[in-house]
Amino acid sequence: MSSRKEADSMSPVRRALQPEPVLAEESSHWVHYHKPIIIMVIGGLLFAAGTVIAFLYFSRVGRVPYALGPVCLSIGLMFLVTGLVWVPVIKQKIRQKGPIREMYFRRSPT
Repeated sequence: MSSRKEADSMSPVRRALQPEPVLAEESSHWVHYHKPIIIMVIGGLLFAAGTVIAFLYFSRVGRVPYALGPVCLSIGLMFLVTGLVWVPVIKQKIRQKGPIREMYFRRSPT
């Protein structure tokens, strides 16, 4: 019960910097990178679908609306690039998170 009282009296900054037991034990890369990977897969699928639809339109094989191919291409490329840019941001965030926590807890009188 005393640990619950200590947790309630901690400042929000200290609570946010305190390592969570699940994430501290689990060092899987999937925990950090699952969102950008999913975004990149969706972007790749949309980009591929846009390529196929644009090919079908220009080869006049089927009756495909004119704007459907370019729209899928652009949205897919947007998702793909967003996911690719997100990965280095997460790497930098993970790299900086450790020293900040160590520095904060060294100064705290606990």
